[in-house]
Amino acid sequence: MPSSPELLLISAMLRTKDHVTPAARGVCKEMFHGYRDAYEWIESYIARHRRTPSTGAFREAFGEVVLKKVDDVELYIEKVRERHSSIVLKGGLQDVIRKLNSGDVNAAIKQLHSASVAAEASLMGHSNDTDIFRDFGDIKDEAFRRKKKADETGFAGIPTGFPTLDDLTGGIQPGWFVVISARAGVGKTRSLIRMACAAAFSGFTVMYDALEQTRSEIAFQVHAFGSSEFGKGVIRSLDLAKGKGFETKGYYELLETLRDNVKGKFHVADSTQGTITPATIPAQIEKHKPDIVFLDFLTLMEGTEDHQSAANTSTAIKRVAQHYKVPIVTAAQINRMGAGSKNQGLETLAVTDRLGQDADLVINVQQLSRSVIVMEIIKFRHGPDGYKFYLKFDPNHGVMEEITYEQAMDLKDIDDNEMDNRSAEKQKKFVPRQRGSFHKAAVASRSKSLPEAKKIPVKSIKLVNGSGGGKPTVRLRRAP
Repeated sequence: MPSSPELLLISAMLRTKDHVTPAARGVCKEMFHGYRDAYEWIESYIARHRRTPSTGAFREAFGEVVLKKVDDVELYIEKVRERHSSIVLKGGLQDVIRKLNSGDVNAAIKQLHSASVAAEASLMGHSNDTDIFRDFGDIKDEAFRRKKKADETGFAGIPTGFPTLDDLTGGIQPGWFVVISARAGVGKTRSLIRMACAAAFSGFTVMYDALEQTRSEIAFQVHAFGSSEFGKGVIRSLDLAKGKGFETKGYYELLETLRDNVKGKFHVADSTQGTITPATIPAQIEKHKPDIVFLDFLTLMEGTEDHQSAANTSTAIKRVAQHYKVPIVTAAQINRMGAGSKNQGLETLAVTDRLGQDADLVINVQQLSRSVIVMEIIKFRHGPDGYKFYLKFDPNHGVMEEITYEQAMDLKDIDDNEMDNRSAEKQKKFVPRQRGSFHKAAVASRSKSLPEAKKIPVKSIKLVNGSGGGKPTVRLRRAP
């Protein structure tokens, strides 16, 4: 019978006197199911004496445990982690089966989501607490990598397409968790797509998870931005969605232009291809090797209906970003408290406060007029916040570009004047409805759309009572 990986790890730790590696890799007593008391005793000994206990001390405490002659600590850390994840997942699946057998499908789906997140987290979680004054090789390499990247491209991270944001942050960095917050209909999805386009146009590989739109709908908006960047003329995303207002030849030429000129890749997954959860994102990262992931948006994921589940999902997404060193950008709604306020801070994020806590960067979006939106950095973990910048906003034509404050106010004035003029024109043309006017208008419209009726000579008209006491009907007799 093969030995338990828990026993093998304990044996390797005691033989090599290595308690640093398991601690750095996040090994804890909760991962031990058969030898938890033994590992808890080792943890307690290390905390008291700051060293690994001797094999003799361990045998004195646990004489019934027979240690093995092994010394590969790294190998058995992975074995313990995998076994723990398997146990967690099996326990969760048993709960799923019980809920399915009771007929509660929705509860079963939520339980499946929770179990997969817990198993994934146990596989990924680890810490790194080495001495940064002496073990600085990896830190030096990362600093030099960022310096080289900034010298070559202007940014150490991935550009967002918004110059002020890129200047303040250096671009989106590996492992960051970024949140775009706004009221419904203000431009969360458009902001995500614009940032994703900036990354792809700069040569990065993008993974875009769409939870409220189809793959084609996202593609139409990407192509509108692409037409303003690379095309001979702008193709409107709304025209593509409506299937009219554009020429197929011109659109095909745009697709070929984008294929030949866009340096990066843009993978899109929507909910029609399967449920997207925190557990599926690592699989996407393994498959496509993206430089950045966009999640549109987090609280639409399965199992985020209440505060606690949404908080757990937020933390799971954050851990995925950190583990793979791939930034994840998502969107969040503003709650009722912030809906009517100009100051939409972290406290106005809907569903859970954990989003604001987990995020490295939170950007709030508000619309000032039809063509102007303002973005504000309301949290930046690595630098100053409170900065605002303004955008000309016409995403249907592929336009979402930064402008100065003065340009924004001028454009807002134009929008406001046009709105006032349209409102005045509507008031001017308004005529109170007369009784029966809806019916008359419908009849008139209908008669215009029908061919002219052929006149039929009539010899006589006879009024006949309807059957069963119904209303009288008119019968016409054709003239000879």
